[in-house]
Amino acid sequence: MMNDSISSPIFWMYFSYVLSFIIPLFCGLTLLTVKGAVPSEQAGMHPRRLLGIIFTFSGLIFIPNMIQDIHKYITGELGLPIFDIAINLFLVPLYFFYFRKLTKPEKLTSRRIWPHLMPGISVLITSFFLSPLQEKVAGNGVFLNANLPLIIFRCASLILQAIMITIYTFRILHLKREHMQRLEENYSSVEDIDLHWLNQAIPLAAFFAFVALFASCFQAIWSDYLFHISSILFTFYLFIHALNEPYICYTEQHAEIHEEEIISPNSCPEPPVTAPTSETELSPVFPALPEKYLKNLGIKREKMKDELVHLFDEKEIYTNGNLTIADVAALLGTNRTYVSNVINNEFGFSFYQFVNKYRIQKATILLIQHPDMQIQEVASLSGFNSLSSFISSFKLNEGITPKQWKQRYVDIL
Repeated sequence: MMNDSISSPIFWMYFSYVLSFIIPLFCGLTLLTVKGAVPSEQAGMHPRRLLGIIFTFSGLIFIPNMIQDIHKYITGELGLPIFDIAINLFLVPLYFFYFRKLTKPEKLTSRRIWPHLMPGISVLITSFFLSPLQEKVAGNGVFLNANLPLIIFRCASLILQAIMITIYTFRILHLKREHMQRLEENYSSVEDIDLHWLNQAIPLAAFFAFVALFASCFQAIWSDYLFHISSILFTFYLFIHALNEPYICYTEQHAEIHEEEIISPNSCPEPPVTAPTSETELSPVFPALPEKYLKNLGIKREKMKDELVHLFDEKEIYTNGNLTIADVAALLGTNRTYVSNVINNEFGFSFYQFVNKYRIQKATILLIQHPDMQIQEVASLSGFNSLSSFISSFKLNEGITPKQWKQRYVDIL
């Protein structure tokens, strides 16, 4: 008797429903109570705490949905129509704000969040008024509304859900690209702070959202299984990364990126570093600028450019693996936004690309001068914090790995 009940589809349906609200509640309460999620004055709530609120809300809102669906399968009575779609219309924008919080340092206010929740609120309120119109058609474990206005409303809600998923997915991808641009403009090493796990998390979130959409379309036991399994896996995936991944956007340095004003060349203070004597004598890493372009440069801007190159050529500050644009600005006695503008406009690179050009040049010199030196040591002396980042950057600049470069240009000598 027990074996029959355990092997029955109804038992596993109950079991999956229970897990679908217990696991989000457990993960949510854990994230809300774990230490380290300190709010930032500039960016507000830590994303780990925001995810804890979303998980807790998800677990609580699944309880009435579970009760309604189980009651429907036992008695055949239809509950509140389109409640499952309303839940999805709440969760889709909430998860979007979590990903937005990861990639963009800003405070989330109720004024910003409420408009995104209005579709779910509108669908939920409308379903209350349409509930008396329900006419059920049941068969093969599927329960549908036969009333035409409800069918039209359900189809419209599903289309709205699909549109929201698509828009939010593309928006998150855009925010991820902007986040990488901000990192490359401010940091010389990004391998530990680039939120690379979002490259898998964003497609996974879109997949989970569309699974929820299909489950609402079919309204069958098998579709409920699929939705519950994907929900549990997605929850665990975000939970694990929320506990282990760093959030660079909440460091004070990164949070202030958008708050600085650009200092004009005429108001830029005299930098303390001694500049090269020749105005056109630039680093061998970069080609000389056109003469007509040099003539149009302001005196301060050109001096800043020369002293920036002097810092990298003579002082070799790029060998500091944790070098940031704020460090360079402090050495030059100026504003990091102004330094970023000089690097972008005069050399055509982001700060990350600019620094790594020097690091790769240093690595090639070390490989030639010290052919017996280990690749790991070459990477460390060149300013790379990890061997993997050195190999990927070297291959990006030279087209081959350091080992292949050494075999081609050093070992044959």
